[in-house]
Amino acid sequence: MREIDTAAIDKLPPREQEEARKLLATLQAQYEANPLLGYQPHPKQDQFHRAQTYIKAFMGGNRSGKTTAGIVDDIIQAVDLECLPDHLKPYKKFSPPFHCRIVCPSEKIMESIVFQKLREWTPKDQYVGGDWGKAFSKSQRILQFKNGSYFDFLTYEQDVDKHGGAAKHRIHYDEVPPYEIWHEGKMRLSDYKGADALFTMTPLEGLNWAYDDLWVPWEKGKLKDGFIVTVDIDDNPFLDQDQKVKALEGYSSAELQARKSGRFVHFAGMIYPEFSRSEHVIPEQPIPDGAYVYIGIDPGIRVMAAVVWAYVESDGQIIVFDELGVQGFTVAEVAKAIKIINTKHGKDHPIKPRAYVIDPSARNIEQISGRSVQMEFIDHGVYTVLGQNDVAAGINRVKERLENGK
Repeated sequence: MREIDTAAIDKLPPREQEEARKLLATLQAQYEANPLLGYQPHPKQDQFHRAQTYIKAFMGGNRSGKTTAGIVDDIIQAVDLECLPDHLKPYKKFSPPFHCRIVCPSEKIMESIVFQKLREWTPKDQYVGGDWGKAFSKSQRILQFKNGSYFDFLTYEQDVDKHGGAAKHRIHYDEVPPYEIWHEGKMRLSDYKGADALFTMTPLEGLNWAYDDLWVPWEKGKLKDGFIVTVDIDDNPFLDQDQKVKALEGYSSAELQARKSGRFVHFAGMIYPEFSRSEHVIPEQPIPDGAYVYIGIDPGIRVMAAVVWAYVESDGQIIVFDELGVQGFTVAEVAKAIKIINTKHGKDHPIKPRAYVIDPSARNIEQISGRSVQMEFIDHGVYTVLGQNDVAAGINRVKERLENGK
């Protein structure tokens, strides 16, 4: 519901003021009962809602309206057609009962953003029992509608096997999911004709599978049965200039481009333009006695493993001294290659790293084998600990070290 100019009402004659306030109270009650009456999509949101492809993605910067558009689109599909205002009816693709899964990076985001948006925009009389408290099961993580539609909720923190289960009409990914979760989710969409995968995301995670499988084909006009709309913060007409400035404060110039435009723009060139060969590359030298050696392992998707060797000097400076990138290798072969390189750098015996640090996705259990990549490495004598995989934070940390000479 748009903001009401109460000062203008105060200027009306007394009788007209009374009539205006009664009308305003009636409208307020209607909008509170059915918030969808007040949803007015901006032009880019309209394009997103009208798409009825298998994949539809809203790639937006901060405050571009991506999460709101995604959640409202989910609600439009779940509720009865009769409760939709006329301007939203063309967006309805599914008839109830509509079975949808919403997945996001963490439980914190689910509680503070996804649930808040659902409560903000869902017509109250569409809930089972007429309110959120009766419709939402905390134990089952399901939100039920009186017409048989439901949403269930998962996060990227959960193992892949948790993302199985019953068939869905839609899976909505708020931000880019790990590839394994996306792959598992596609199986949930295979039973219903017209089922779709919906993405609302800001592309901050680099050249991941979404860049390769969604963005590049879309740019080339080859994304099969898919639609992507990119939305700049300036495309949102409901934000004033002060709001835009506040939304974009505190980011590096590279990250700022992605957060403003919703594109993979900062990956068109170097991810680390701060890198200087003359400053950051040093002659090869022996590993100092007592230095802490760390080995980082990224199991990857297309590349089976990318491995990096580094040690930390007493002043905190990190020296990266070897790397490995292999394709089509088994875990056993990767573990063997790691041990060979460890031997190469040892003086009288292989170096013993303080820790092997692996991407946390390595702990995910595969449904067929019942095992994880981390377990496989343990079988071959490589005992790993799980690292932090916040990509944006990691990129910024490397940038800081490149800038300060560490």
